[in-house]
Amino acid sequence: MRIPEEFIALLREKVDIVDVVSEYVRLKRSGRSYVGICPFHSEKTPSFHVTPDKGFYYCFGCGAGGTAITFLMEMEQLTFYQATNQLAEKYHLTMPAAIDDSQPGDGGLRKNLLTIHELAAKYYNHILMNLDAGMQGLSYFLNRGLTKKTMAQFQLGYAPNEERLLTNFLLKRGFSADDLMMSGVAHVGATGELRDRYRHRVMFPIWDLQGRVIGFGARTLGDEQPKYLNTSETELFHKGRILYGIAKARQKIRQTGQIILLEGYMDVISFHQRGITNAVAGLGTALTPEQAGLIKRVGEEALLLYDGDVAGQKAAMRSLQVLKEAGIDVRVIELPNGKDPDEWIRENGAEAWQELVDKGKRALAYQLSQLTHEHPEHMGRGRIGYIRDAILVIAKEESSIEREAALEYLSKTYNMPISALREDLSKQLAAQQRKQAADKTGKSWNTLSRVPAIKDNEPPLPVDSKIVISEKRLLTYMLLDVEVTKQVQQQLKNEFSVPIHSALQAYLYQFYMDHDNSDPELFLNFLDDPNLLGFATGLLQAASDEGMDTRHSQQEIHDYIQCLIGGEIEKSMQEVVGKLKMATERGEVEEMRQLGNQLLTLRTKWSEINRHVVRLGIFQE
Repeated sequence: MRIPEEFIALLREKVDIVDVVSEYVRLKRSGRSYVGICPFHSEKTPSFHVTPDKGFYYCFGCGAGGTAITFLMEMEQLTFYQATNQLAEKYHLTMPAAIDDSQPGDGGLRKNLLTIHELAAKYYNHILMNLDAGMQGLSYFLNRGLTKKTMAQFQLGYAPNEERLLTNFLLKRGFSADDLMMSGVAHVGATGELRDRYRHRVMFPIWDLQGRVIGFGARTLGDEQPKYLNTSETELFHKGRILYGIAKARQKIRQTGQIILLEGYMDVISFHQRGITNAVAGLGTALTPEQAGLIKRVGEEALLLYDGDVAGQKAAMRSLQVLKEAGIDVRVIELPNGKDPDEWIRENGAEAWQELVDKGKRALAYQLSQLTHEHPEHMGRGRIGYIRDAILVIAKEESSIEREAALEYLSKTYNMPISALREDLSKQLAAQQRKQAADKTGKSWNTLSRVPAIKDNEPPLPVDSKIVISEKRLLTYMLLDVEVTKQVQQQLKNEFSVPIHSALQAYLYQFYMDHDNSDPELFLNFLDDPNLLGFATGLLQAASDEGMDTRHSQQEIHDYIQCLIGGEIEKSMQEVVGKLKMATERGEVEEMRQLGNQLLTLRTKWSEINRHVVRLGIFQE
């Protein structure tokens, strides 16, 4: 059952698209719009625009576009119903009673999984804070320097060493065995019986950006392996896409522009307890491009603080590279004497933190510092080898200012003429450019494919052809004005020539069968194809940028339509020419005469139309 349009209209009145998008993307005002880094493809220069008075977003880089509802659908991988329901909850609206919450694909399962995780987190936290069964977990956290206030804030918990404690608790509340297994909190044991996944472990709930529990990290208090156990991949939980603590850190990140990236859950909690609340961590695996993209969207600078041992330094180098490839400004904060962040902050407190940050190294400086470990004799006989490798590292840095600063450092530290260093760097940069020109296989990741399919037997038209321009302008006016749609439908016999144009044309015809007035935002919600959604939003974005509205001259619409009619005549002329050639080869005199007359009539019509439409400035050579 579809959601009533009356409710969609009510939701649109309540929803602030800037507020919705800002939960995922760091936006800055730019005129009437807001701009930010696109969450749907990798980029370094913001090309993602949100236009609040029109109710849509559009990315000039990848073509993604749509409304608050479709944005949530893409970001959270939700159905239309699920996204609408989530926005309704956010803005305190009640979904229409006529819609059954158990309809297939409507989010009933997802809602169950979220509820299971929320109940499990509360249950484990209750055991930790209130029951004798939680004393081992409580002692562990107290010994790690956490207060009970912090334990409550992060909803920390303890799972006793019992096989069916949580399982029985949830089954009694009406959840099925399948629900528990799909959520990851229970599994089938060796005996074939459903049992708790977590036993004798301290529990760390993991939240999504909205602060909803979607999984758990669990540390054993015994000798069980693995020592750390995360929730398996589920419909809710994808460990490579989320950061621990991000929901609690977002406000401070927005205020400061900085995000502190740590290694462990306890590191994050210890920092937050001491008032440093822009700290987050990965989920026990190497930093992923998706996590880097999340960091890019919410912050401007990443402060990388990993364990001070060799393993931590190697992890920092790997993460630094991922962050740099995502276009994130990075500083590496080094801890003394091989300490870990949790240990250091407990010993030194928040007062010493800013001093440590001020000593942090820019990404390139840290890379050059770490390179010395591969060249133990870098200050002596291994100097040339180190400098040669350092030039290779510097050449990968995009900032010319950073490169020049690094060359000056090498020149001063290793007593090397800077002119020689610049010459070697220039050669390396030239070699890189030649390689990039020859090898164009490396492409930025995209979560959406925005290229419309082209029919095999129809070569694509030039993007600046009169036909393409006319179709796009007409489609824009059709989005803005139902009367233009009626006019096009009455005067054009054939569908538009470009596949994505004809598809949007068909959707508009269908939409206006049920709607007497134009409503671009409602129409965007009507589209179920991401290619069409992005294309239609792009037309509306261009119209907004040009200041176009429903005011237009009938002559302009007439000229665009005449141009398309002229295109149809051209196709007919080509068909007649082909038939005429075949008739000539056969010597069919009467057929030749008839086809010749047809061709003459078509050419006359085409000439009249062509003379008419050249008055349009956009068609002038």
